[in-house]
Amino acid sequence: MSAETLRKAERLIVGCEEHSPEDAEVPFDNIFDRVTGNDPSVTAYVMVECMAKCPRCRRPVNEKILVEVQG
Repeated sequence: MSAETLRKAERLIVGCEEHSPEDAEVPFDNIFDRVTGNDPSVTAYVMVECMAKCPRCRRPVNEKILVEVQG
């Protein structure tokens, strides 16, 4: 996954499960599938060197953190 793909996915989130426990229902790796068009039943993502950040608290967001999605 490129840094550009990571940033595109990051721009789609409103916040992490820390701030939106009722609204953060989507694992961040599902957002990667939306951005890349990959089939979620056959893909797995592991973020090693670069990490997304929550737009609200700037905490690291890994591929399994639940997030709130825009719109």
